[in-house]
Amino acid sequence: MNARCYAMALMAALTALGLVTPALGQNGDMQRSPSTVSAEARALERYHDGQRALDGDELLAAARHFREALSLDPTLLVARRGYARILIVTDRLDRAQAVLATGLERVPDDLATARMLARVAQQNDDPATAIRALKAIRPPADAPTTDIPANLAALYRQTGQYAEAAAVYADLRRVEPDNPTWVLGEAVCLDRLGRTQPARSAWGDLLEYPDVDQRILDYARNRHQALRDFALPYGD
Repeated sequence: MNARCYAMALMAALTALGLVTPALGQNGDMQRSPSTVSAEARALERYHDGQRALDGDELLAAARHFREALSLDPTLLVARRGYARILIVTDRLDRAQAVLATGLERVPDDLATARMLARVAQQNDDPATAIRALKAIRPPADAPTTDIPANLAALYRQTGQYAEAAAVYADLRRVEPDNPTWVLGEAVCLDRLGRTQPARSAWGDLLEYPDVDQRILDYARNRHQALRDFALPYGD
């Protein structure tokens, strides 16, 4: 055994016996090899580097740091959203949507990522992806917030899925019975579906609400009358 190997073996033995202590850093803390720092911790460091770069308006550097963070920890969704924001402001919506969709696949119930994906998908003229994102995190009907199901109902209407939209509006009416917006949404969808009696009932309910725009009330009154007298199909 050469002298170097002998010295290393002796030091290991003495350390194991407690006769010597490991080397300390300048601040008195035990020095730690970079290899012992977890990938998650290093990813978080890169994320904070990215945030500092953003604060200095250094988009390229920030994007690089966020990508490095994601290579270390793909589930670090704050880094994923940070990178997506840079892609959005640089008009790379397809790439931003893909980055966010990958994140939601890894952490399906992340509210912030799902909201952001839905917004980007709508900007990108992809309502189907927006619907999938919002459905993944759709809260219970009695949840205190209604913005997610309201957005989902609007997307269903936009894509002609009136039965699904009507069901969501019915849930919203139960949560906020004093909100005429949900009554109007349900009435329109039921009318589109040709469900005469439920639609007429919903239009009639809308007429009972105060402070509704007069043009909406006039239209509701006309539809309520038409569905009673002539069963006219829905028309704009």
